[in-house]
Amino acid sequence: MGSGMSKCLIASLIVFVAWGCTSNQIIGRYKSAVCETSGSEGVSCNSVIPTASAYAVSIKTPPASSPSSGTAFPERALAAYINVLANPKMSPTAKDLRTNLAAALASASSPAADDRTVFHRTIIVTVRKTGGFNPADRLEATDVAIIPDNARFDSWDTLATAYTTINAGTVQLTQVRGATESLSGGPPSGVASASVSASQTDTRVENLTASSQAETLSATIEEDDTKPGATELVIHRQGGYGIDLTGNTVIKVDMSYSENPLSTYIFSVSNYVDPKGNWLPAKKVALKATPVSAAPPGTAITARVILIYTVRHVKSGDATYEEKDDNVLELTSAPVITTVTLIPAREASPPGFGLWEATSPAKDLAVNVERPGRGPVGLCFDSYNEASDFLAYMKAANAKQPHRVGDSKLGFVVPLNPLELLTSSELVDLEVRPRCF
Repeated sequence: MGSGMSKCLIASLIVFVAWGCTSNQIIGRYKSAVCETSGSEGVSCNSVIPTASAYAVSIKTPPASSPSSGTAFPERALAAYINVLANPKMSPTAKDLRTNLAAALASASSPAADDRTVFHRTIIVTVRKTGGFNPADRLEATDVAIIPDNARFDSWDTLATAYTTINAGTVQLTQVRGATESLSGGPPSGVASASVSASQTDTRVENLTASSQAETLSATIEEDDTKPGATELVIHRQGGYGIDLTGNTVIKVDMSYSENPLSTYIFSVSNYVDPKGNWLPAKKVALKATPVSAAPPGTAITARVILIYTVRHVKSGDATYEEKDDNVLELTSAPVITTVTLIPAREASPPGFGLWEATSPAKDLAVNVERPGRGPVGLCFDSYNEASDFLAYMKAANAKQPHRVGDSKLGFVVPLNPLELLTSSELVDLEVRPRCF
């Protein structure tokens, strides 16, 4: 019986030691934490509640690319394209077929009117913590509303954050827990002593397929009750377990200018020389006029960014990563408002380039163009180079009668005279400026 009691005692000791070595332990974040800012006395971090702010900026969304030649088509489209080009009337020989296949595709014809009051933009919304820092606190929910002052949101398509959906795939968790002990038991009097060596290794391998949703994310375009016809873009985020919602949200939108647009014409000239490289006579140079609707020069698209957020503040229990021992305050903020320039003036209303008199009696007057049956309007080009090329042609090839180009007349609009025709002496002093009126 004494021998049996000894064996039971030894077995119990082995089980006790093994259980102690393999028990789970809580991992700590820190023993204690003090938060301080420059020039102020440090305080316990769990007494600091962070604040947050939001900001928005936008960039122009690049247009979708199109094939430059037939060789860039997908396989089936390329086969159909070759079949069309193989017509003997189009490609009499194999060499002609190869040439036609490699030829650049003609661009689509330009529209009759150019509406520049519509903006295709990619908006980057940034939410960040401000104020005091607390390593245990996080933003659990955010609502960001963007309300333009002089534009409206028409639609949106792509929305992305760093956490949309996390597909963890196959996760392998391996835990190895080991114990090797030598035990000596002192048996009752009269029973031989016993020495036992025992070792235990516990290896666990768990395989699971995990798919966790890190956040809920949505975007809506809503009517702005404070202004008839105005809209606002609202982005809602709610974080999953352990997710801090500071960071960027990217969304592609279509916007339009909501105030009174400027209606004018942009002029262009396709060619100034003949096939031999000689200057064309002025009567053969065509000034093409494209109607343009745009925001007035110097107009920027501004907006208010309104953030309402909920912060998970850990009042106690922040010393460990384990959250079940946390004493938490869920604090929802009042609206935090920031004013931003969503589209700068150089992109919302880029300047046109006109010809201006520099020194003559017509100093600081812009050249106007009068087409048959229409009143005079400012001679406006899309770029400095186009305006400069036109001026160079006029001085080189049309200095004798600069008031005539094609079927149009050039001159200055002055009081009591609808159009004072441009003279040779005035042509000499013309210069290009980044405005047309």
